[in-house]
Amino acid sequence: MFSKYLLPPDVFIRHWLIVEEIEKNRINKSSQVSLLDVGGSLGEIRKFLPDIKVITTDVVVGADVLYDGKKLPFKKGEYDYVVSIDTLEHIPSDRRLHLIGQMIKIAKRKMILIAPFASIEHEKYEKELVEEFDSAKLTIPSYLQEHRKYGLITTAQMNEVSKKYYSAVCKLVGRVWLDKLNFRVHLFEINPGKVNRLIYYLKFIWNLVINIISPLIIINDDKNTASRVTIVIDK
Repeated sequence: MFSKYLLPPDVFIRHWLIVEEIEKNRINKSSQVSLLDVGGSLGEIRKFLPDIKVITTDVVVGADVLYDGKKLPFKKGEYDYVVSIDTLEHIPSDRRLHLIGQMIKIAKRKMILIAPFASIEHEKYEKELVEEFDSAKLTIPSYLQEHRKYGLITTAQMNEVSKKYYSAVCKLVGRVWLDKLNFRVHLFEINPGKVNRLIYYLKFIWNLVINIISPLIIINDDKNTASRVTIVIDK
């Protein structure tokens, strides 16, 4: 679906990475496949996988299935794929491994997640963002508040997952400088309103261009500059 290319680049790329992992092993695309998106209340992954039955679950209204944030209300092996896209960083670090364990049990084939990585550059960037909002006397976005409260995914947590699950593959992806650039572009506005309307449409063109080229540069094994980590666990 073309509409996926108009999504904000950070939204596009994290979904694209998840879908790439799913498509790797799909030999017969005509067969019925099911997917559970944990934390995906907006259901944006449907734009990437229109031929897959997608169910979303979250603690907020909008998801197909609401849950209490403690126990996922699904059976063992109920879905072929269980994914989580930028959700792990919104829960306390001591509960993350437990959530991963639940997702693995529900998955029949594969569990895939992506989350912000605590690289040196990423930590520095988020701290600077908080300072900017504070100095401008603006409300810090809730997602950023939770990032700072609970912490991003660390190398130690990646190692913990790898130690517990022998099939786990952890990869660093994304580039902080690209995230910073996209964020600045999407904040950019100029008065009067008519000019802003033009900028609004130009941002969609920006999204389209960046979303087409970003898959070529997102693989990044530098622990100092990577912005996200993907964790894939086969059953």
